[in-house]
Amino acid sequence: MFYKILKGIKVLEFGNLVSAPFCSKILADLGAEVIKIEKPCCGDDARRQAPFLEDVPSTEHSGLFLYLNMNKLGITLNPETTTGKKIFRNLLNEADIFVENNFPKRMKQLEFTYKYIRQINPRIIMTSITPFGQTGPYKNYKGCELVNTHMGGVGYISTRDGDASIEPIKYPAHILSFQAGLSAAAVTLGAFYHRKLSGSGANLDLSEQESIIQNLNSATAIWSYVNQIVSREDVMELAPAHILPCKDGYICLTFREEHQWQRFIEVMGHPDWTDNELFKDMWTRAQYWDALKPLILQWTMEHTVEEIYRSSQERGIPVGAVRNAEQVLNDKQLESKEFFIEIEHQVAGKLQYPGVPYTFSEIQRVNPLPAPLLGQHNEEIYCKRMGYTKRDLTKLKEAGVI
Repeated sequence: MFYKILKGIKVLEFGNLVSAPFCSKILADLGAEVIKIEKPCCGDDARRQAPFLEDVPSTEHSGLFLYLNMNKLGITLNPETTTGKKIFRNLLNEADIFVENNFPKRMKQLEFTYKYIRQINPRIIMTSITPFGQTGPYKNYKGCELVNTHMGGVGYISTRDGDASIEPIKYPAHILSFQAGLSAAAVTLGAFYHRKLSGSGANLDLSEQESIIQNLNSATAIWSYVNQIVSREDVMELAPAHILPCKDGYICLTFREEHQWQRFIEVMGHPDWTDNELFKDMWTRAQYWDALKPLILQWTMEHTVEEIYRSSQERGIPVGAVRNAEQVLNDKQLESKEFFIEIEHQVAGKLQYPGVPYTFSEIQRVNPLPAPLLGQHNEEIYCKRMGYTKRDLTKLKEAGVI
C-alpha cells in the first residue's frame, strides 16, 4: 500500500487481465485489503502477457501482472466446484467490495449475480466491468480491447502517420482497459461513501464501451453538434496541433491561442514565410497545412528536442517533448517527486514500478508490497482466517478446488 486511507476495508477481486485488477489496485494503493482470486491451474491471464523479465515467459515474470497486482493478497480458487463455491460465498460474506470483470453469462452460471450475492451480504458493493454492460442487446457479446476500441468509436480516428488509406488501429498497450478500471474505482469509492450514509449496498454496472466514449472520444460530440465525422487524415481544424520530428526525436505542438504561435515564430527566428497571408491565423494554417508543414519541418529538423522544448517553455509556449520509455524513467521531474519506486519480488527480484500520481499532505506514504505469487496467500486466508488445516489444503488442491 502507499496510503492507509482505506485501512480496514475488505475487497474481493475476481478479475482478469486489466480493468478489474486495475480498479482493485487503486483501492489497494489507498490501503484497502484486496484478496485476489485466481484460477488454480494457471492464474490470471495477465501472467502470460508480455513484457516478461529478461524475455523469459513465466507466471511470475509478467510486467503487466506484477504492476497491476501489487499490494494484494493472492489465492487460488475454483468456484465451479461445490466446495469452491462454498468458500467463495464465505469470502463474499466478509467483503465490503466485490470487483469482477467476467461476462454476465458466466456470473449467472456461477450464481454470483448481484441478485444472489446481496442475499449473502446486503451491504456489499459489487462492481461489474464488462465490454457492453449488464443490459441491452450486446450484454452477452464477447469483447476485448481491440473490439472495444472500435465499438467505442476511438479506433476510427487512429491512423499510422495520418494516412487514412490504412486501416484503423487500436490504441497502444491497454490504455482503454486502464481507463475503464479507473472509472470503476471512482464510482466504487462513491458507492462506498453512499453506503456509509445509507447503510445500503449497490451493484455498479460499468460498460467499457461507454467508458471509452465518455473519456476518450470527442468524435461523437463533434458529430452530435455539427454532423461532422472527425477526419482520419493529418489535417485538423487548427494548426499547428501536431507531433513533428526534429533532429533527435519528436515534439508536440499544440497552439490553441494566436499569441502562442507568435511566440513560436520568435523561437524559430522569425523566418520570412511566417508573414505569408496563408498562415495569418490558426484556421488558415490548418487549411494550408500541406504547405506549412514542410516549412516548420525544415526548422525542427535542424534542432534537438531539448533545444525546442526548453526555448519554447521559457516563452510560455505549450510545446512538449515526446518521451520514450527510457526517457520517462529518467525524467528529472518524476525523479524529484519519487514517482518510480523499487519493489523486491520473490521471483522477479528488484524492479522499478510506477507509483501513484498523487500525494497526501499530512499522511505518510507506506512502502508498497509486491504482487503475489500464484496461490501465495492460500495458507494465510484458508487456514489462519477460515479455519482449514494444512491437510485440508492438500485435499482441496488434489480435488482441484484451490
